[in-house]
Amino acid sequence: MFKFDKKQEVFDICGVKFGGQPGEYPTVLVGTMFYNRHKIVTDEDKGIFDVEAANKLWQSMVEMGEITGNPIVNQIVGETPEAIKNYIDWFVEIDDKSPFLIDSSAGDVRAVAAEYVTEIGVADRAIYNSINASVHESEMEAIMNSDINASIVLAFNATDPSVKGKLEILETGGTGQEKGMIEIAKECGITKPLIDVAATPLGSGSGAAIRSVIAIKGHLGLPVGGGFHNMASAWDWMKAYKKKYETKEERQAIYMPTDIGTNLVAQIVGSNYLLFGPIENTDKIFPATAMVDIMLGETAEELGLEVMDENHPLKKLV
Repeated sequence: MFKFDKKQEVFDICGVKFGGQPGEYPTVLVGTMFYNRHKIVTDEDKGIFDVEAANKLWQSMVEMGEITGNPIVNQIVGETPEAIKNYIDWFVEIDDKSPFLIDSSAGDVRAVAAEYVTEIGVADRAIYNSINASVHESEMEAIMNSDINASIVLAFNATDPSVKGKLEILETGGTGQEKGMIEIAKECGITKPLIDVAATPLGSGSGAAIRSVIAIKGHLGLPVGGGFHNMASAWDWMKAYKKKYETKEERQAIYMPTDIGTNLVAQIVGSNYLLFGPIENTDKIFPATAMVDIMLGETAEELGLEVMDENHPLKKLV
């Protein structure tokens, strides 16, 4: 593997380190809860869910994080203000330290969440998801008026999915944008920008998304990651291929190596965090990520770097 000539920033969010040279820190794993059609949710509008099932899912992630040494973050998705508030209330009650993403397909819901985490005093744990090319003025104002200082900054360029296009949307705004996303984030009070390379489906710029991990870290020195599993979940050929198998278990067995594999490809080229998708995949992603972290840690030491975390998989699992 390699190390970057550019100084690599490391951001500490409630004890979880994002960034650094490949191998210095363990890869941060972000699991999603309350996503669309999540079976534990019974009312998506009101945010009513099976609390016992949610507790078990989160506890499984806590336990795997303790076993492998990979830091954990919860991605909380809500589609109404009431729902996302309920989800946040549940999480901060059962876990008093772990960072969490506040996420929604609706900007006004994300804005409400930013206000709410400030109101209840947990904004230091919240990571906004995300500042992107479609962010509205009212949403920016809500972030600015909140106590949130960490956000995903999305490198999605609708007109140019290349590495060049991703860098342009971050630095200058690209086509139709007056400012780059990094500048907008700074104006909103974000001091800990976590770049998301905007993983796109296979055949639609997936290669550029992987290459941009290296390019963005090499050029900007900021923590980089993404939802790389989306490459596999949107793969039409795989969707058709797995239908050849009769049972759900067989189809999952065929599919999951591609899902996990997309994350490992990004990780080996320097991705600092992985939005690995449904939290139900915890038991599959953690061992695989830890394995690659051990390889990266060994390489870092050979390149004259130091493994900076005593809980790194290299120190825990070898």
